[in-house]
Amino acid sequence: MPTTDVTVRTLDGLHLAGTLVTPEQPATLAVLLVHGGGVTREEGGFFARLADGLAEAGVASLRFDLRGHGQSEGRQEEITLSAILNDIRVMLAYVREATGATEVTLLGASFGGGICAYYAAQRPDELSRLVLFNPQLDYKKRTIDSRPYWENDYLQDEAAQQLAAEGYIQFTPTLRHGRPIFNEVFWLRPHEALGDVAAPTLIVHGTGDTLVPFESSKSAVSRFRASCQLVAIEGAQHGFAVHDDPQYLDPQSQEWQASVIRSVAEWLTEE
Repeated sequence: MPTTDVTVRTLDGLHLAGTLVTPEQPATLAVLLVHGGGVTREEGGFFARLADGLAEAGVASLRFDLRGHGQSEGRQEEITLSAILNDIRVMLAYVREATGATEVTLLGASFGGGICAYYAAQRPDELSRLVLFNPQLDYKKRTIDSRPYWENDYLQDEAAQQLAAEGYIQFTPTLRHGRPIFNEVFWLRPHEALGDVAAPTLIVHGTGDTLVPFESSKSAVSRFRASCQLVAIEGAQHGFAVHDDPQYLDPQSQEWQASVIRSVAEWLTEE
């Protein structure tokens, strides 16, 4: 499959690294892939295989490193959801121009899922479809409410001192959160905007997910005004894998992911 490394300038002047994959024949369909927090555009190799599977089905794709991730510029502790929304905007424009596709789908995984749903709700005319992989739809619940160093919406003193001294709190081993996003998640709430999504939506979620519970996707389906289909991957952990398999080397992980790739390719290309 023709594969090209690209660099795209953001509205505020950063440069984001991406990979464009196109089918052998000109594509009328394209997908923008948005990865999760603290990883890269490869998603441990899953997004590369997804891009190949889509190209075989005649669908172009662009995957990119979020600002502050992978080969893209920017500092993780300065990330905001609003900045990612603007980055999605420029990436969608880029993939349209680069491929000539007339129908563009937005696909977000985990941390990237909620912000993709929010984008679809805010700019319904731009997208033909929406795909969400184990999406984090309630950022405040994940970022504030589930953390012991926040109490009744207030950051506790020890963590506040660390934030003041370091400029960030280490949220996961590979993800730093700074003051901007901690304030933003109180107000930017994708789970409350799902009724404004006009694009037909496919949600794929593992029932064994301990990071983003399957129930969160199950309960979200009824909030969509557009048609919304939920595909459950029985027993799969976050990322459609067995537990503790970040490189997706286990045959079961690879089997689950292959079935997800087939499901997405079929759903995108059906009439």
